[in-house]
Amino acid sequence: MYRWISGILVGVVVLGAVISGCGGGSDSSTVTKAEFVKQADALCAERQKEWKTALASYNQQVQERNATNKLQVQEEIATGLLEKEMIPAVSKQLEAMEALPAPEGDEEQVSKMLDTLSKELEKVEGEKNPVYGLAKSHNFEKFEEEAKKYGLNCSFE
Repeated sequence: MYRWISGILVGVVVLGAVISGCGGGSDSSTVTKAEFVKQADALCAERQKEWKTALASYNQQVQERNATNKLQVQEEIATGLLEKEMIPAVSKQLEAMEALPAPEGDEEQVSKMLDTLSKELEKVEGEKNPVYGLAKSHNFEKFEEEAKKYGLNCSFE
């Protein structure tokens, strides 16, 4: 019985070695600009989807609370969604983008772009009222410009 179990374990180890050895021997930390753009765009799309869900939730809550003409209630709803869903989604996007290896030769440009996003996020988070912070940052406009120049489709609209 023990030989049977050890045989399976050896098979799993060998299979793992074969699978990890496949791939042409390229350096996995090096990506092309096209690969980086594809991965970063996917992260942006994920955040955009989360924002659209939050916006739908906002509209639903405004209707449920009969707050169409109650600005204070609308601001309360928006603040809650920004703090609990939208700002964390940007933070998650930033962290994931920072974890992507930058294409060789583009490290400085990618680093600057992500630093811009980080600073704009800090401005929003630093505001007493995140709704006003988001408005002051012009919806992450500077990051959007840099991202677009780099070839990303990373809108905050």
